[in-house]
Amino acid sequence: QNSGIIHFKYLKNLQEQVTEKNLDLEAVVAQISKLPALDEVLPFFKTRELEQYHLFDLGSFISENEKLTKLEENNNGPFKLASDNVSHSQNGTAQNGTYSACCAGIFDVFARFVESDFSNLKLLPDEQNLQKKIAAAEAEIAVELDRFEAKIYKLTGLKMIYPYPKEIEPDAANLVKIRECSLVSVTDKQNICFIDYKLPSEILEKVAVKEKLEDSFAGIMKEKLARINQKLEPFFSIFAAYYEKRKDQVYRYALLLIKNRHELTLPEFQDTFGCRIEKALLPCVKQQVADYVPLDIALGRGSNLLFGANMTGKTTVLKTLYFHLTLIRAGLPVPAQSIRLHFPEQADLHLKTSGDLRRNLSGFAEEIQFFCNNQRPYAYILSDELFQSTDPVSGVELSKIFLAEHAEMDGIFFCTSHYPDVLHIKDLMLFRMKDTNGNKKSSVPYAVEKICADRIEEALAQSRRPLEIALEFPLSDSIKEKIRINLLKNVTK
Repeated sequence: QNSGIIHFKYLKNLQEQVTEKNLDLEAVVAQISKLPALDEVLPFFKTRELEQYHLFDLGSFISENEKLTKLEENNNGPFKLASDNVSHSQNGTAQNGTYSACCAGIFDVFARFVESDFSNLKLLPDEQNLQKKIAAAEAEIAVELDRFEAKIYKLTGLKMIYPYPKEIEPDAANLVKIRECSLVSVTDKQNICFIDYKLPSEILEKVAVKEKLEDSFAGIMKEKLARINQKLEPFFSIFAAYYEKRKDQVYRYALLLIKNRHELTLPEFQDTFGCRIEKALLPCVKQQVADYVPLDIALGRGSNLLFGANMTGKTTVLKTLYFHLTLIRAGLPVPAQSIRLHFPEQADLHLKTSGDLRRNLSGFAEEIQFFCNNQRPYAYILSDELFQSTDPVSGVELSKIFLAEHAEMDGIFFCTSHYPDVLHIKDLMLFRMKDTNGNKKSSVPYAVEKICADRIEEALAQSRRPLEIALEFPLSDSIKEKIRINLLKNVTK
């Protein structure tokens, strides 16, 4: 709970910095896209096994991150990471320092051993001469090989590329010429003929000299990388700790960017139990429904009951609330105009099902099993069509028991029902799906209205929505006529 609240507090403070134009979020995110990911580099950093390409990523990160911190320098909140003291414990020993000092130390090493663009290691004069000898040997061998391959082609019609052998079919037209050629060897394997070089001694000698030079150069580079790794090792702990903080901050920037681009909102938290949400959307439903009505509802501590017939939008209300609670528990902004609530330490939703054959549970047994889950303080327990999974008499009795029991919970119990007998329970906050004249059956989730205890009977008598929904289906004319008559009777009453 505390970590979740702190997370959203950070986002709120960061949003204030953006709103006050102390931080250009678009520019910051654009710069972030230039930072290389180092998650695969850090293990090699830690074990002193950094290769040249790792050094390129490390140097690029520090260089691009410096530009990022300049964009952040007007931000004096908890997000300015460059000057933070970073501590990290490794092998039981705590190391402390600043990231800026750490980077200065890494760049001192780079200045001695790495080119300014981080792409190559710096070479001493002797190393440069050795590299030139290798290049000269390669060029000389390439000329000799071109001549040799030209001879092979002239004698056999076969194009070869050193040092790779060639594969041809046993029925190849030029196979006889190839077998007679003294410049290549032929090996028959299964249904393929492998053609390889038979290099003359003068070329083989030059290849051996070049390989010896390459081995010598590789050994020198290996020793140089070992020295670089040794000198970089003291900076690992501070850098790795900072990198984790930077990743967290990048994630916050990304969340805020999405929030602003899609007009999402950050939740506000309260110490008292309750939840008030305004203009909440369920995107997967909104995309499919032309006449979509966002959800407004204020739930109180304990038991809350949403009353109404089937197909009036009750389940969508529960799903919308659960969707927002789940986003908040994941640390994400929500698609609503506003939401104020106690932090959802737990959020569970039960939807009516026909049971679970894998666990040998009927629909009723599965619903009972749902309520056997451990319920923590600050929980949100949501249940659709409470105990409709059993007979009406037992369903009413169980509903009364569970509603009364949850009325005292330190959290919110929110369920739907169309049992009229459960509406008079003490300390029950009651809601119903409000009739919205002119809306078709495809409009969801409709509007929710709170019903006071002295208006329960009136609210039940005025509910005409199920009859209106029935008229939207292709029923027989006689049935529709009888439904219309009942609707008129309700209006005259």
